[in-house]
Amino acid sequence: MQRQFFRDCEIYGTIDFICGDATAVFQNCLIEARTPMAKQYNTITAQHREAEDVESGIVLQNCTIKATHDLEKLNNVTTYLGRPWGIFSRTVIMESYIDTLIDPRGWVEWIESTNKSAVSRRPYYLEYKNRGPGAVTKGRVTWASVTTDPNIASNFTVRQFIKGGEWIPANIPRYLDLS
Repeated sequence: MQRQFFRDCEIYGTIDFICGDATAVFQNCLIEARTPMAKQYNTITAQHREAEDVESGIVLQNCTIKATHDLEKLNNVTTYLGRPWGIFSRTVIMESYIDTLIDPRGWVEWIESTNKSAVSRRPYYLEYKNRGPGAVTKGRVTWASVTTDPNIASNFTVRQFIKGGEWIPANIPRYLDLS
């Protein structure tokens, strides 16, 4: 599985603009949702982990999540942090600033699989110590989790999740652990 590290990037989009099945950490990135086409909503992430034993996922750490100026002017566009792309989907947003654009539910609703072997499985979506008006977790979908436990969140740091201390050169700006 490929390990990916992105830092200090500017990422813009509408639907699933951070997506795939890599093991990726985005650190200190500016993530801006744009105005979608008519009758569409925005989803920032769509992670597609294919099996439970695969260590992939998307982690946003200390990022800023906001609307572009054109989207700020509109009041009729719903924006979500992400949507599950399969029962093993995994996304973590931690220590990030989330502006007012995010729907109080946070995530696109997960529809239970009719496959009986998959009924007990859920996508793994976690929020940890986010801030800003969109970080209020009251009203979030019931299958997503919020934690205040740094031991849980530390599993998704550069050091633990992508083993960044082993391959990211020391002269590359990054923090290996929780900020």
